[in-house]
Amino acid sequence: MLDDYMESQDIPYTLLKNSVVNNKLSHAYLIDGSNYEKAFDFVMAFVKLIVCNNHYSNNNLCSQCNICKRIDDGNYTDVKIIESDSLVIKKEQLMDLQNSFSLTSLEGNKRVYVIKDCEKMNKQASNSLLKFLEEPCDNIIAILFTNNVSSLLSTIISRCQVIKLNNNKVFNNKAVYNFASIFCSKKEDIDFFVNDESKSKMIDDVISFIKYYEENGLDSLIYVKKLCYNIFSSREDSLMGISLVLNFYNDVLRYKFGLGNYFYQEYIYLIEDISNRNSLNKILNKIELCYNKYSDLKYNLNVNLLIDDLIIRMGECDECS
Repeated sequence: MLDDYMESQDIPYTLLKNSVVNNKLSHAYLIDGSNYEKAFDFVMAFVKLIVCNNHYSNNNLCSQCNICKRIDDGNYTDVKIIESDSLVIKKEQLMDLQNSFSLTSLEGNKRVYVIKDCEKMNKQASNSLLKFLEEPCDNIIAILFTNNVSSLLSTIISRCQVIKLNNNKVFNNKAVYNFASIFCSKKEDIDFFVNDESKSKMIDDVISFIKYYEENGLDSLIYVKKLCYNIFSSREDSLMGISLVLNFYNDVLRYKFGLGNYFYQEYIYLIEDISNRNSLNKILNKIELCYNKYSDLKYNLNVNLLIDDLIIRMGECDECS
């Protein structure tokens, strides 16, 4: 669902969700993927937000309809995906689309077509699309997706609302470099550390753990433990994991005091949310707890017991004033 991108794509998410909620959809969007690895998934989540009766931003109701599943299966008639069958997208594909959408809708109020990798349109296809965009039809929405905006006609770009996604790999590098600086002293070690995908995954896992814990506490202790054990699978990983948790709560403390220069700058909205959820006393207690557990971990032989204790004591921190 589009809500999955609330943090990683906060600005595009807010713009697009508000356009649906306020019934102010543009007739055409150009989404610049910026080589973000989940860019087309984001596009399809937006499509579902537009056409799904339950607005696909809260899955509490999704079990009551099968629209999103049909979109995924490619058999929802009011959603068309156009992509190249070889190296180019041809004029005939655009003409077929226009003929299809000239018929009365069989499904709902909104019809959406997505042109994937639209930079692959040949000249004839681009001109055909341009005419389609110049004469927009009610309740027909175009979504053009590309990782190469510069290859498109300026006349096409000018007729679309351009949405530029964040490339999370670029953002995550800051946290990974900060992470590397804690455990590495030599440049070659830092370079190796940064290029190790498991380190970036550990950061993602830690963020997932913190977010889930702060939203649910110990109400689902088994799941909280499962998240933890994904991170703290060995003594070395545990030291790194607790260090990452400690740095996150240090960021929350800095935010509380109106300071900047965050370790997790790319997660500033999560930092803000958790700062609002926690009193100053709770934040300080969690920082002290993580610091103590980091020290204990260097000498304690039973990593699992120590991690269990960390989780329980975090719960106790939330019970304090």
